[in-house]
Amino acid sequence: MNILEQPTPLVGQFESALGQALAGLTGIEFAVFGSLTEGAPRDELDRHVWEQTISIVDGPALWLVAGGDVWTSLAARTLEAAGLGDATEEDLRSTWQELVSQTMAGVADSLTAQTYREVTLSGGKEITSLPKDVSWAKFTIQEPNFGSLMVFAGWSERLASILAPPPDDPRPANGKDSKVSKTFDLLLDVALPVSVSFGRTSLQIREVLKLNTGSIVELNRLVSDPVDVVVNDCVIARGEVVVVDGNYGVRINQLASREDRLRSGMAQASAIAGAR
Repeated sequence: MNILEQPTPLVGQFESALGQALAGLTGIEFAVFGSLTEGAPRDELDRHVWEQTISIVDGPALWLVAGGDVWTSLAARTLEAAGLGDATEEDLRSTWQELVSQTMAGVADSLTAQTYREVTLSGGKEITSLPKDVSWAKFTIQEPNFGSLMVFAGWSERLASILAPPPDDPRPANGKDSKVSKTFDLLLDVALPVSVSFGRTSLQIREVLKLNTGSIVELNRLVSDPVDVVVNDCVIARGEVVVVDGNYGVRINQLASREDRLRSGMAQASAIAGAR
C-alpha cells in the first residue's frame, strides 16, 4: 500500500495538538491542515528537528521539523502575545521548544485515548539529521493576519504498526462465499439515532435543584480528550469536534473495537436496568 493511502489517526492528532498548543501560547486560533507526504522534509537553513520518545515504543517514535523562518516566526508571535517583543535567538529557540513539547504532550494524550494505555513523553531532544524509515506528514498553519507556514511531523514504523487496525480475514466462514441477505438489505435503510457525548457527571438531587441560568456543570472529561460518537446508546467511535459550514461536526480519529462496543452496550443496559 502506498504511504499516501495508509489510514492513520496521527495526522489528525498532530493537527489538533499543534493547533491547541499555538492557541494556548498565543491566544490566537490558528487553522492547521495536515496530509501524508512521500519523502522526508527538504534540508533548510537553520532547520529545527525535534525527536521524541514515548513510553509505548522502544526508541524514538515522533518527530517535528520546521524550517528556520517558520519556527522563528511562530516563536516570535508567541513572545509578542506575552508582551515580549525584543527577543534573542535563545529566547526564540526555547519558546519554540516549549511549543513543540506541548504539541507532543497533546499527541501523547490522544494516543492514550486511542490505545487505552497511558502514553507519556519519556525523553526528547533536538537533533541535526533526519531519521530513516519514518512516515511523514506536512501541516499548513494559517492565521488571517499571519499568512501560511508549513511544518512536518513524522512517526516510526514501530508506532504505526501499534496503531494499525488488525487485518481483516479474507476467508469466508465455513469455506463458503458469504452473501448479504435480503433481510439485511432492508435493515440498511433503518435510521439510527447518532449523538456526541462530551462527558458525564453525577449530581445529587439537592445540586440539581440548585441549577439555574448561568450554572456550570463540570464533566468528567478534559478539553483535549476526544468526544464519543454514540449510536443507539453504544459508543462506536471517538474523535474531535470541528466546524463545517457553520455547523458542528466530529472528525473520527478512532473506531471502537467490537469488544469496546459490547462493553459500552452492556454498561448502558445495566444503567437502564438499575434505573427501573
